Amino acid sequence: MQIARPKIFNRLYMQVSAIFLLVLFLFTAIVLYISVESARSYSVEVNQRLNSELAQNTIAMINPFIKDGIISEEGVKDLMHSMMVINPIVEVYLLNPEGKILQYVAPDKVVQLEHVNLTPVKSFLADPEHSIIYGDDPRNPGEYKTFSAARVVNGDQLTGYIYIVLASQEYVSASQAVLGSYILGLSIRSVITILIISALVGLWAIWMITRKLNPIIEGISTFREGNLSKRIEVKNEGELDRIGLVFNEMADTIEQNIQELKGVDNLRRELISNVSHDLRTPVASIQGYAETLLLKKETIQPQEQEKYLEVIYKSCGRLKKLVEDLFELSKLEAHQVKPQPEPFSIAELVYDIANKYRIISQKKGISVNTVIAKEVPLVEADISMIDRVLQNLIDNAVKYCREGDTINIEIDTKNPQTVEVRVADSGQGIKQEDLEHVFQRYYKGREDRQSTGLGLAIVKKIIELHQSSIRVYSQLGKGTTFSFDLPIANRA
Repeated sequence: MQIARPKIFNRLYMQVSAIFLLVLFLFTAIVLYISVESARSYSVEVNQRLNSELAQNTIAMINPFIKDGIISEEGVKDLMHSMMVINPIVEVYLLNPEGKILQYVAPDKVVQLEHVNLTPVKSFLADPEHSIIYGDDPRNPGEYKTFSAARVVNGDQLTGYIYIVLASQEYVSASQAVLGSYILGLSIRSVITILIISALVGLWAIWMITRKLNPIIEGISTFREGNLSKRIEVKNEGELDRIGLVFNEMADTIEQNIQELKGVDNLRRELISNVSHDLRTPVASIQGYAETLLLKKETIQPQEQEKYLEVIYKSCGRLKKLVEDLFELSKLEAHQVKPQPEPFSIAELVYDIANKYRIISQKKGISVNTVIAKEVPLVEADISMIDRVLQNLIDNAVKYCREGDTINIEIDTKNPQTVEVRVADSGQGIKQEDLEHVFQRYYKGREDRQSTGLGLAIVKKIIELHQSSIRVYSQLGKGTTFSFDLPIANRA
């Protein structure tokens, strides 16, 4: 793995750099092409604009050669030759109203077209502020050149057009060669300078970005190898640093989940051990007494048989209670049971439960009292779950109280947001070192063969599902108090 990591980094850097340089060279070629074409178009447009009045000025010199609507071809021809001598880069054509070439002056007298398309000519004359307009090149069919044009008019009668190609073939070849060479040289020098600077800056930037991947790859690889405590050091807040932050959060979650799974596995083992132990006792008792009754029923007295059946009955009841509590706690922890909050009177619920337990507690000489504040508001909770909580707490208090002890169920409304419920007894109390364990599964703290050890665990889980917490205060020999808070219902 130590050898592979630099290779990954170098390969990524080379790939990104190659793509960057390819795009940079492509961009350079496009810029170079656009620069040359723009310069050429600019030169052509400037040439046409500067010479746009050339044909119109020529009309003044041609007018003396027009009489009665007839153009003197010899006079015009001499004039056109004179223009060529003065400005040899132009080609001058005299057209009739249909575009047929009547006279022309061109280098080498090479003219291959008989007619000139008048559509560009008319566009040129109709729009003085035109951009580049190309017309026919009579010397080169299929090619187009910039031109200047003007109407030849005698009175109100159109007698033809002057059509001047602004750059002859030889001039175009020479000018394009010079212009192309100059622009190309200038562009290449400029672009190469920009290319080198951009490449150096870009490659440095890519290296700065991709080198941050090294610790990320190393951290991920180390974590994959089993070092769950490995985290990526994050110094800044860039995009790649965010990858490190996300990985660290993911690693924290995975590590937490693994710890929870380990805890669940330990709990599963503990559950199996405790359940097997708790189930073994009542099952063995039931099996033993039943077997005795079956094998020795003829020798056992009826009174003793009744005693054996009573033991079997109680063992069955304990077994049923254990299974019910275990099943309920498992559903609560698996979130298969969710609270269904509703507004209800906690005072009425306490009164009902207290009245029910007074009958049971009187047989043991225990007094059950209620201490309820005036005007107790409605609370928002699952009434059946809170009923179970109070019953479990009172069952627990009755179990550890002796004759003459008291159990107080109290409701306090000092907090404007919640109602506090307390179950306090004057029984045996709990040792301080045992207080932190009372809500654990199967924890009993004393010898108690009747308890399943799940009652307070169920209480704690139900209260937690109501977004609250259960509290316990105790002093050995003086009693114990359990308390929890419930939210006050919203008044509509």
